Amino acid sequence: MQDLAPGQKLKLSDLTPQRRLSVTVDVQHPDADLSVFGLDQGRQLKDDRYFVFFNQPRSPGGELTVIGSGTSRTFTVGLDALPASIERLMFVATSDSSPLSAMKGGSVTLSAGGSEVARMPLSAAGLSGEKALMLLELYRHSGDWRVQAVNQGFNGGLKALLEYFGGEATPDAPAAPPAPLVSLVKERQAVLLKKAEGTPGMVSLIKQASVSLDKRGLGEARYRVKLVLDVSASMTGEFRSGAVNDLVRRALALATRLDDDGQVDVYLFGIQARRIGTVSLDNVEGFVPGLKFGFEGGTHYAPILKLVREDSRKEASNDPVLVLFITDGATSNRAAAEREILEASSEPIFWKFMGIEAGRVDFEFLEKLDDLPGRVVDNADFFKVKSPVRLPDAELFELLVNELDSWDRDSRKAGLR
Repeated sequence: MQDLAPGQKLKLSDLTPQRRLSVTVDVQHPDADLSVFGLDQGRQLKDDRYFVFFNQPRSPGGELTVIGSGTSRTFTVGLDALPASIERLMFVATSDSSPLSAMKGGSVTLSAGGSEVARMPLSAAGLSGEKALMLLELYRHSGDWRVQAVNQGFNGGLKALLEYFGGEATPDAPAAPPAPLVSLVKERQAVLLKKAEGTPGMVSLIKQASVSLDKRGLGEARYRVKLVLDVSASMTGEFRSGAVNDLVRRALALATRLDDDGQVDVYLFGIQARRIGTVSLDNVEGFVPGLKFGFEGGTHYAPILKLVREDSRKEASNDPVLVLFITDGATSNRAAAEREILEASSEPIFWKFMGIEAGRVDFEFLEKLDDLPGRVVDNADFFKVKSPVRLPDAELFELLVNELDSWDRDSRKAGLR
């Protein structure tokens, strides 16, 4: 049986080939309620019938069920029977009265075929006034199901959690916490949003980026944002189609919410690695068309990873770094790239790898970086999109900030910031 540590991710196929599972949650707390949310890719509860709890113990087709009483429940999950719209299952504990810091222990156990395959112990360490705890997540990723031991506290109780996932709150759920006073960070964001009114389309992008960040409790987070663009020859079509220009605009939208100066440092790589300049609200309209470079005949990750790390260390800022790394191909010299990510796991940098899928592309190495063992913290996430890139803005922003909240929490705990 696999022991799970908070933040750990595994392919489900590494634990069991079965797709019918049991998840047993035991929370040693006087009045904890246990439930599972069936969410879409953007972590939204689009169908309330896939919120399974004591008062609704079965989803429409029986794909999700719950049995048990008190603070110990067993959920059955038929992954293959779930509709395509359900891409994530989040198991949670909530309390309407005392905070979950009163929990005396417990566990979440994943079983298949009558045998336990993974187990995560629970503890109140790190909790204070939270009345909700996200425990374990099953999610679709790159054509497979994966397991993540989340173990993340959430301010507010059931009502606040339902609103976070986009559902309708129950009448007897506790009130959500009051909105905080406007901070200096919010004031700076308001200035940048006003400035964006002079750039067509940017205001709506910034607002959509804000929605995704706010949902993860990152509405006032501060990050330096860096964008890495693959300029190997196979990326020619993405540049000519305008897809890269669109991605640069979305990276800038994130930066207006995360970066103090609302700017993005841009890098290019193929065989060589180089800095190409800074994109901001002042120059975004002509930035990509004005780039001067030649497409290269190879894709080498290690030099650009090293360059970004070196630049991040030299900058006179204590803010962590979010790197948006966009590529359409695998790399040579994988060992060197792997070493860079391992070493970077002790630095305040989160790497978001986006693979553009055109034809037969092997992203097995990026998937490996996503789940790389031996790191101080999980410092990378990978997702892929089909070429040409035409994802709706809301979906793309959800993918771009996915796992940033868990890295934000884990990097603080590890003393990286």
